[in-house]
Amino acid sequence: MIRLLIVTFVVGGLAGCASAPDKAPTGSPVAAMESPVAEVPAEGLPPQELEAGECGLFLWGMAAPRRFTFFTEASTGEALMLHEGTAQKLIVTDTNGEVFGQFFTETQYLSADGTWSVNLSLKPGEILEGGQRVESGRLVTTGAGGWETVLPVTGVRACIPG
Repeated sequence: MIRLLIVTFVVGGLAGCASAPDKAPTGSPVAAMESPVAEVPAEGLPPQELEAGECGLFLWGMAAPRRFTFFTEASTGEALMLHEGTAQKLIVTDTNGEVFGQFFTETQYLSADGTWSVNLSLKPGEILEGGQRVESGRLVTTGAGGWETVLPVTGVRACIPG
């Protein structure tokens, strides 16, 4: 329950910065209040859960509409990224920079199929209870043809007490 609440606060807090949906919600106000993720945009990654003692990095794209774009749990060496509209698994290949909680400020990933790579650069922000904001960051995706796509991101790293 605690992990769902923390993820809900993180997702809800950042989703609050997104623009309003194009059409009105179809559910009742009571149903919307009962679902803590009712305001989460459907276009991004699905909600992610952390267990007690785990730390996660949650990143959203800066362009409207803001989408939950990137997630990694500190102890796995893997990440999940929204790429071309679908969730894709990434594998850590290298880390550099400064220690940022249980993460690094520079991390390189390779797609599970080995056809594209991602360089994640983060600038840590203000310390929060149980985590820290990501003031700014960049996800640079390099495709097989050498083309790069740069996505500015922001987010939070959060830990569930063990």
